[in-house]
Amino acid sequence: MEKRIVKVGADPFPPYQYIKEDGTPAGSDYDSVVKLFAAMGCEVQLTIKEWSEIQGMVDRRELDAAFQVQETPERAKKYKFSALFRNAETQVVTSNPQLRIDSFLQIPPQNLTIGLIQGYVNGDEIDGLPADNKKLYSGTRALLTGISRGEVDVGVFDKGVKEYLMQEAGIDNIYAIDALTFVRPLHVIFHDAALRDEFDQVLARQ
Repeated sequence: MEKRIVKVGADPFPPYQYIKEDGTPAGSDYDSVVKLFAAMGCEVQLTIKEWSEIQGMVDRRELDAAFQVQETPERAKKYKFSALFRNAETQVVTSNPQLRIDSFLQIPPQNLTIGLIQGYVNGDEIDGLPADNKKLYSGTRALLTGISRGEVDVGVFDKGVKEYLMQEAGIDNIYAIDALTFVRPLHVIFHDAALRDEFDQVLARQ
């Protein structure tokens, strides 16, 4: 029986999903997605681009699904969300080891700037901060470099991605603010509810 082709997208987020130097996809989340769709009799065709491009491709229905997506009320109106794919540990990090804050509410009165990846959802506490206190970056590497150089006071980073990129780039001056570590639930999004339901059935058996 011929396998169904499912077109799936995500943004580059090593070590979870990325393209190796030889042009082949890799990463722990990529492996999980391929395994889940394989259990449905599907073969994955992967596209990895920056999130703004992936979201546009999903909206134009050029992709059947995208993974590692956080749910918001706005997105829930547009997409069919899977059950929980995994939880991500997210850290607020800084290049200033002396910086001490224990609430995002302290960022505006202290005139701090927080670095964020453009198009990402980080939760109301962060996304609701004044625009003057935020600086947007195109991707994870640009954000990590900006934090390391002190372009921003703090930045929001997935723990696994931060550790991977620090090692890759030889950066050693990034410090986590433990009081602001939080968990983000991640999902896979679909347009087709039947495909989502089939995926959820396989996910529930893992």
